[in-house]
Amino acid sequence: MASGSKELTRRATAHLVGLSFAITYLVTTWTGAGATTALLRGSIAALATMIVGQWLCRPVVDVILDAAARDEARRQAEQAKEDQA
Repeated sequence: MASGSKELTRRATAHLVGLSFAITYLVTTWTGAGATTALLRGSIAALATMIVGQWLCRPVVDVILDAAARDEARRQAEQAKEDQA
């Protein structure tokens, strides 16, 4: 379970990094800044998201996986009751 949790955390963080770069780049460009400034600000936003995302996404992914496992166990218990009846 731990390796799956790490993989989901890595993927979620990667999506957030891409999204933060894209949003920052587009907003900076739309406000009239130059391309170099937009790239620099987008890169800073992506780096900050990558660092903070690993720290913040891990608990969220763990909660989601725990809830999914709990629901699956409940569903299997109900299925076993129905099969016995």
